[in-house]
Amino acid sequence: MKSEADEAGDTSSVPTGVLDFSELDSSIQSFTRRFDDYVQSTIAACEEQRMTADGQRVEDHARIRELERECEATKHAQKELWESVASERDADAKLRASVQELHAQRATLSQRTVSLQSEVAEVRAQMEARSRHKQQLMERLREQVERNAPELAQLQHLTGCVIQPSLREGLIDIRFSLLSEDDPDRAYTVSLDVSKSEYAVAKCDPILPGATIRTLVRQVNASGDVYAFIKQVRRAMIERIRAT
Repeated sequence: MKSEADEAGDTSSVPTGVLDFSELDSSIQSFTRRFDDYVQSTIAACEEQRMTADGQRVEDHARIRELERECEATKHAQKELWESVASERDADAKLRASVQELHAQRATLSQRTVSLQSEVAEVRAQMEARSRHKQQLMERLREQVERNAPELAQLQHLTGCVIQPSLREGLIDIRFSLLSEDDPDRAYTVSLDVSKSEYAVAKCDPILPGATIRTLVRQVNASGDVYAFIKQVRRAMIERIRAT
């Protein structure tokens, strides 16, 4: 009986009301909703960032390809520039070589010009000297003719030899007559060229052979004795006439 009473007493000590978890459940649901919202917003933000990163990566790739193309174009342009520079350097080197060659040719021409001027001056001096020599010869001949005028007149009367200037400048005509007893008036003429440093016969009547004339000219050039030349020509003509 005591045990039943004790049990009855223990039963009276147990709470008889029901526990209220509504607030806890509401808090849990609110937390769950906020957590879901946070998760969704975080996922959305991550997706947006991913899309933004993908777009940026596409732009970066496009920019990289553009830079690569620009780099290739720059390399190509730089290659063409170096080739152009090399070509210009080669052309400049050739031009410098041509200029140096022209300078060398100019120096050679200048030296040649100086040499030619010297040669021209020398030739001119020689020509002037020859001209002076010729003038001196002509003057001496005139003086000799004037001095020998009486003798020449007598010579012309006795031998028929007449010396006078030719129509051509630098020539003296020597006319011989009284060579033949049969025809004393027959005259033969020899034209002596005195315009050069050596005497020469410009014209001669065919009475004398060419070999005889050349021999007499060599002799007068060797001796310079024109008087002896005249006598030898007259003697040769007389011998030729007598032989015919």
